[in-house]
Amino acid sequence: MGMCEPCTPKYSTTGMNCSVPGPRIALVFFACILAICPGTLAQMPSPAALLEEVVDRYQGTMEATFVHHLTSEAWTGSQTLTGTLQLSGDNYRIETFHEVITGQGDEVWIYRAEENHVIITTIDGDGVAYSPGALFRSYGELYQPHIASREILDGVSYFRLELYPVQEDFAISSLTLWIREYDRIIKRMIALDQSSIRTEIELQNIRVGLPIPPETFEFRVPEGAEVIDLRL
Repeated sequence: MGMCEPCTPKYSTTGMNCSVPGPRIALVFFACILAICPGTLAQMPSPAALLEEVVDRYQGTMEATFVHHLTSEAWTGSQTLTGTLQLSGDNYRIETFHEVITGQGDEVWIYRAEENHVIITTIDGDGVAYSPGALFRSYGELYQPHIASREILDGVSYFRLELYPVQEDFAISSLTLWIREYDRIIKRMIALDQSSIRTEIELQNIRVGLPIPPETFEFRVPEGAEVIDLRL
């Protein structure tokens, strides 16, 4: 039986195999389980295969909470935003303290309570990079996978997948995903755009495949709100 040597439970990216003789086998075996040692995990998929599995995983529905961090070399400090996200195919709904965003395909409704107005717009071209539906479901069309490795974060095994845009002038210059190994769910992502703005999103309380009523993604303009229609 192939075994592995004791390893640290966090941030290990290299699988290890070794043969352990005698009575130490049982002790090492349990130590590796408790640490979730990479040597006991399945073989590393290729970057292309991993990307395809992630795209397939997000063809249905998902709910999650998120923490969004924004940093840039152009300013000091950072901006942090929290909220909820719901996805169903090309439809999505994002709620934060300041705004509600709903999208159906290319059309997006953005309601900002402080200004009491609704912006209706469309997303195309580079804008698709910022559409949650496209972000989770269209990686294969937007990005080329280059590097995949394994990391142990807080005792859980993740694949780290680095993606670069197919088009050189694409809005996002690089995208890194942390994908939970046992169910191919994206836990964390970091995007760097052409203006060196770094966007980090961490998903929490993730649920996939649950029924979400279609009316969740139907935006109703609040009474008295100004409507600004920017659709072409």
